[in-house]
Amino acid sequence: MQGFVVCMVTFDKAGRNEMRRKRASEKKSFFKGTVMGGLSVFGLLHLLVFRTVFERPQKKWKRKRYDCALVCGCPANLNGSPSATMKTRVERAVELWREGKVDKIFFTGGRVKNVHVEAEVMKEYAVALGVPEERIVTETQSVSTYHNMMHARRIMEDEGLKNCVVVTNNWHLRKAGHYAKKFGLDYVMCGAKEPENARFADTLWRYLSINLHMYINFYRGLS
Repeated sequence: MQGFVVCMVTFDKAGRNEMRRKRASEKKSFFKGTVMGGLSVFGLLHLLVFRTVFERPQKKWKRKRYDCALVCGCPANLNGSPSATMKTRVERAVELWREGKVDKIFFTGGRVKNVHVEAEVMKEYAVALGVPEERIVTETQSVSTYHNMMHARRIMEDEGLKNCVVVTNNWHLRKAGHYAKKFGLDYVMCGAKEPENARFADTLWRYLSINLHMYINFYRGLS
Protein backbone atom coordinates (compact mmCIF):
# COMPACT_ATOMS: atom_id res chain seq x y z
CA MET A 1 0.00 0.00 0.00
CA GLN A 2 2.84 2.34 0.88
CA GLY A 3 4.45 1.65 -2.49
CA PHE A 4 1.18 2.45 -4.24
CA VAL A 5 0.95 5.81 -2.42
CA VAL A 6 4.57 6.64 -3.36
CA CYS A 7 3.81 5.84 -6.99
CA MET A 8 0.71 8.02 -6.93
CA VAL A 9 2.63 10.93 -5.40
CA THR A 10 5.42 10.54 -7.94
CA PHE A 11 2.90 10.41 -10.79
CA ASP A 12 1.14 13.50 -9.44
CA LYS A 13 4.42 15.43 -9.22
CA ALA A 14 5.37 14.34 -12.72
CA GLY A 15 1.97 15.48 -13.97
CA ARG A 16 2.31 18.86 -12.31
CA ASN A 17 5.81 19.30 -13.70
CA GLU A 18 4.57 18.42 -17.16
CA MET A 19 1.75 20.95 -16.84
CA ARG A 20 4.24 23.63 -15.74
CA ARG A 21 6.48 22.87 -18.71
CA LYS A 22 3.50 22.97 -21.04
CA ARG A 23 2.33 26.32 -19.67
CA ALA A 24 5.85 27.75 -19.88
CA SER A 25 6.13 26.56 -23.47
CA GLU A 26 2.75 28.11 -24.33
CA LYS A 27 3.79 31.42 -22.76
CA LYS A 28 7.09 31.34 -24.64
CA SER A 29 5.32 30.61 -27.93
CA PHE A 30 2.80 33.39 -27.26
CA PHE A 31 5.60 35.83 -26.49
CA LYS A 32 7.50 34.87 -29.66
CA GLY A 33 4.34 35.19 -31.72
CA THR A 34 3.59 38.60 -30.25
CA VAL A 35 7.12 39.86 -30.87
CA MET A 36 7.21 38.52 -34.43
CA GLY A 37 3.78 39.94 -35.14
CA GLY A 38 4.79 43.32 -33.75
CA LEU A 39 7.98 43.35 -35.80
CA SER A 40 6.03 42.43 -38.93
CA VAL A 41 3.54 45.26 -38.39
CA PHE A 42 6.42 47.63 -37.59
CA GLY A 43 8.25 46.59 -40.76
CA LEU A 44 5.18 46.92 -42.97
CA LEU A 45 4.40 50.33 -41.50
CA HIS A 46 7.88 51.61 -42.20
CA LEU A 47 7.86 50.09 -45.69
CA LEU A 48 4.62 51.96 -46.37
CA VAL A 49 6.13 55.22 -45.10
CA PHE A 50 9.26 54.66 -47.19
CA ARG A 51 7.34 53.99 -50.40
CA THR A 52 5.12 57.01 -49.74
CA VAL A 53 7.99 59.42 -49.14
CA PHE A 54 10.39 57.98 -51.73
CA GLU A 55 8.27 57.36 -54.81
CA ARG A 56 9.09 54.95 -57.61
CA PRO A 57 11.58 56.39 -60.11
CA GLN A 58 9.97 58.25 -63.03
CA LYS A 59 11.16 56.24 -66.05
CA LYS A 60 8.50 57.22 -68.58
CA TRP A 61 9.95 59.59 -71.17
CA LYS A 62 7.86 62.72 -71.77
CA ARG A 63 9.74 63.73 -74.93
CA LYS A 64 11.94 62.15 -77.56
CA ARG A 65 14.92 64.36 -76.83
CA TYR A 66 16.18 66.01 -73.65
CA ASP A 67 18.58 68.90 -73.24
CA CYS A 68 21.13 66.85 -71.33
CA ALA A 69 22.00 63.59 -69.62
CA LEU A 70 22.62 64.45 -65.96
CA VAL A 71 25.09 61.86 -64.64
CA CYS A 72 25.25 61.31 -60.88
CA GLY A 73 28.68 61.41 -59.28
CA CYS A 74 30.57 58.26 -58.37
CA PRO A 75 34.04 57.84 -56.80
CA ALA A 76 36.99 57.25 -59.14
CA ASN A 77 39.75 54.73 -58.41
CA LEU A 78 42.58 55.80 -56.14
CA ASN A 79 44.89 56.19 -59.14
CA GLY A 80 42.45 58.63 -60.78
CA SER A 81 41.07 56.23 -63.39
CA PRO A 82 37.28 55.81 -63.71
CA SER A 83 35.92 53.05 -61.48
CA ALA A 84 33.85 50.20 -62.94
CA THR A 85 30.60 51.73 -61.66
CA MET A 86 31.56 55.18 -62.90
CA LYS A 87 32.23 53.76 -66.35
CA THR A 88 28.75 52.26 -66.60
CA ARG A 89 27.17 55.66 -65.93
CA VAL A 90 29.39 57.50 -68.41
CA GLU A 91 28.88 54.83 -71.08
CA ARG A 92 25.09 54.99 -70.69
CA ALA A 93 25.14 58.79 -71.02
CA VAL A 94 27.38 58.59 -74.09
CA GLU A 95 25.04 56.02 -75.58
CA LEU A 96 22.09 58.40 -75.13
CA TRP A 97 24.10 61.20 -76.76
CA ARG A 98 25.07 59.04 -79.74
CA GLU A 99 21.44 58.01 -80.21
CA GLY A 100 20.44 61.69 -80.35
CA LYS A 101 18.32 61.43 -77.20
CA VAL A 102 20.26 64.17 -75.38
CA ASP A 103 22.03 67.28 -76.64
CA LYS A 104 24.67 67.51 -73.93
CA ILE A 105 26.13 65.44 -71.11
CA PHE A 106 26.28 66.96 -67.63
CA PHE A 107 28.68 65.28 -65.19
CA THR A 108 28.33 65.99 -61.46
CA GLY A 109 30.52 65.29 -58.44
CA GLY A 110 33.45 66.75 -56.54
CA ARG A 111 36.10 65.17 -54.31
CA VAL A 112 34.34 62.67 -52.07
CA LYS A 113 36.21 59.48 -51.19
CA ASN A 114 39.59 60.51 -52.58
CA VAL A 115 41.36 63.54 -54.07
CA HIS A 116 40.02 63.04 -57.59
CA VAL A 117 37.14 65.21 -58.83
CA GLU A 118 34.46 62.81 -60.02
CA ALA A 119 33.01 65.06 -62.73
CA GLU A 120 36.44 65.70 -64.25
CA VAL A 121 37.33 62.00 -64.34
CA MET A 122 34.01 61.22 -66.01
CA LYS A 123 34.52 64.03 -68.52
CA GLU A 124 37.94 62.68 -69.51
CA TYR A 125 36.47 59.22 -70.05
CA ALA A 126 33.61 60.62 -72.15
CA VAL A 127 36.06 62.58 -74.32
CA ALA A 128 38.07 59.38 -74.80
CA LEU A 129 34.85 57.75 -75.99
CA GLY A 130 34.42 60.43 -78.62
CA VAL A 131 32.25 63.11 -77.04
CA PRO A 132 33.36 66.68 -77.97
CA GLU A 133 34.26 68.84 -74.97
CA GLU A 134 31.77 71.50 -76.04
CA ARG A 135 29.00 68.95 -75.55
CA ILE A 136 29.99 68.42 -71.89
CA VAL A 137 29.01 70.38 -68.77
CA THR A 138 30.51 69.71 -65.34
CA GLU A 139 29.68 70.46 -61.71
CA THR A 140 32.63 69.86 -59.38
CA GLN A 141 31.48 70.86 -55.88
CA SER A 142 28.86 68.32 -54.80
CA VAL A 143 29.64 65.61 -52.25
CA SER A 144 26.32 63.74 -52.25
CA THR A 145 23.29 62.94 -54.40
CA TYR A 146 21.44 65.76 -52.65
CA HIS A 147 24.12 68.24 -53.73
CA ASN A 148 24.31 66.71 -57.23
CA MET A 149 20.74 67.79 -57.85
CA MET A 150 20.91 71.06 -55.93
CA HIS A 151 23.96 72.37 -57.83
CA ALA A 152 22.80 70.86 -61.11
CA ARG A 153 19.62 72.89 -61.08
CA ARG A 154 21.53 76.17 -60.77
CA ILE A 155 24.03 75.28 -63.49
CA MET A 156 21.29 74.00 -65.81
CA GLU A 157 19.57 77.37 -65.51
CA ASP A 158 22.84 79.16 -66.29
CA GLU A 159 23.46 76.91 -69.31
CA GLY A 160 19.90 77.17 -70.60
CA LEU A 161 19.23 73.46 -70.04
CA LYS A 162 15.53 73.06 -69.28
CA ASN A 163 15.25 69.28 -68.85
CA CYS A 164 17.41 66.22 -68.31
CA VAL A 165 17.75 62.45 -68.27
CA VAL A 166 19.16 61.52 -64.86
CA VAL A 167 21.64 58.67 -65.39
CA THR A 168 22.74 56.43 -62.54
CA ASN A 169 22.72 52.76 -61.57
CA ASN A 170 19.39 51.05 -60.90
CA TRP A 171 20.00 50.71 -57.15
CA HIS A 172 20.49 54.50 -57.01
CA LEU A 173 17.49 55.55 -59.12
CA ARG A 174 14.98 56.03 -56.30
CA LYS A 175 17.32 58.23 -54.29
CA ALA A 176 18.42 60.33 -57.27
CA GLY A 177 14.82 60.66 -58.46
CA HIS A 178 13.70 61.80 -55.01
CA TYR A 179 16.19 64.68 -55.00
CA ALA A 180 15.61 65.54 -58.67
CA LYS A 181 11.96 66.02 -57.79
CA LYS A 182 12.79 67.91 -54.59
CA PHE A 183 14.78 70.51 -56.52
CA GLY A 184 12.15 70.86 -59.22
CA LEU A 185 14.01 69.40 -62.19
CA ASP A 186 12.13 68.46 -65.36
CA TYR A 187 13.57 64.96 -65.61
CA VAL A 188 13.26 61.30 -66.44
CA MET A 189 15.32 58.51 -64.85
CA CYS A 190 17.58 56.17 -66.81
CA GLY A 191 19.38 53.17 -65.30
CA ALA A 192 22.94 52.20 -66.20
CA LYS A 193 24.02 48.56 -66.32
CA GLU A 194 25.98 47.03 -63.47
CA PRO A 195 29.68 46.33 -64.14
CA GLU A 196 30.26 42.95 -65.77
CA ASN A 197 32.14 41.62 -62.73
CA ALA A 198 29.55 42.84 -60.21
CA ARG A 199 28.42 40.11 -57.80
CA PHE A 200 24.73 39.66 -57.05
CA ALA A 201 25.38 39.90 -53.29
CA ASP A 202 27.16 43.23 -53.72
CA THR A 203 24.36 44.66 -55.86
CA LEU A 204 21.73 43.48 -53.37
CA TRP A 205 23.66 45.10 -50.53
CA ARG A 206 23.76 48.38 -52.49
CA TYR A 207 19.96 48.34 -52.80
CA LEU A 208 19.49 47.60 -49.08
CA SER A 209 22.13 49.98 -47.75
CA ILE A 210 21.14 52.97 -49.88
CA ASN A 211 17.45 52.54 -49.05
CA LEU A 212 18.27 52.31 -45.34
CA HIS A 213 20.46 55.41 -45.59
CA MET A 214 17.65 57.31 -47.31
CA TYR A 215 15.20 56.31 -44.59
CA ILE A 216 17.56 57.32 -41.79
CA ASN A 217 18.12 60.69 -43.44
CA PHE A 218 14.36 61.13 -43.70
CA TYR A 219 13.96 60.82 -39.91
CA ARG A 220 16.97 63.09 -39.39
CA GLY A 221 15.20 65.72 -41.47
CA LEU A 222 17.77 65.57 -44.26
CA SER A 223 15.53 64.53 -47.14
